[in-house]
Amino acid sequence: MKFIIFNWKSYLNFKESTSLAKFLAKMKFDKRFKPIVAPSNISLGHLNKTFKNLLFSAQNFDLYGKGGFTSYTSINDIKDQNIKFAIIGHSEVRQYSGENDYIVSQKLKIALSSKITPIICVGEDLLTYKKNKTKSHIKKQLNIIFDKKLKYDEVLIAYEPLWAIGSGLVPTNDEVLKIADFIKLFLKDYTFKKLKILYGGSVNSDNLEMLSKIKNLDGFLVGSASIKKSFINNFKL
Repeated sequence: MKFIIFNWKSYLNFKESTSLAKFLAKMKFDKRFKPIVAPSNISLGHLNKTFKNLLFSAQNFDLYGKGGFTSYTSINDIKDQNIKFAIIGHSEVRQYSGENDYIVSQKLKIALSSKITPIICVGEDLLTYKKNKTKSHIKKQLNIIFDKKLKYDEVLIAYEPLWAIGSGLVPTNDEVLKIADFIKLFLKDYTFKKLKILYGGSVNSDNLEMLSKIKNLDGFLVGSASIKKSFINNFKL
């Protein structure tokens, strides 16, 4: 079974999010896929309460929890609404909010202590890719994010090359496979109950079939294409 994370980012308002969630809730998904919807925080609680047959993820949360932290999203709010997943370290959060791997590591611990499955994003920029240093970059990220002294429950890691996001460009299947295998091999000495590797970066209807042929890949993190019914219908029974 492959995870399909529909990351709606800030593309949809509340009304549009509700309408698309209703479409998803009525759809019969192919049992080979496990869809998870990540709407905006404004819509998250309402959709999770309304559409019981769908799984939802938060797009992010803060480090601070309950207290005087205006505009932030506490992990307590996500937990209290029985949200099962949360995206951590997405490239856009790193870019616009200055989130780094040390923060991702802290958020990972917070998520696991709250019984929320983390979807952790790692990946390289275009210059790193061109210099053939993708593996060393991701190795550095994983070294900071994970701790060999800890035991982890289910963790999803999304490899999202920054240069592919929103560009229409994607690595070759062989490149994605090598990185997925590299991540699993690097983390073999860490303790996980479940470890899943996803790919994210300009996944759409045109390249989905090609990307789906990649062995040992456990699913996809999908951005702008995930708000399109034509893309969603690829997973219909």
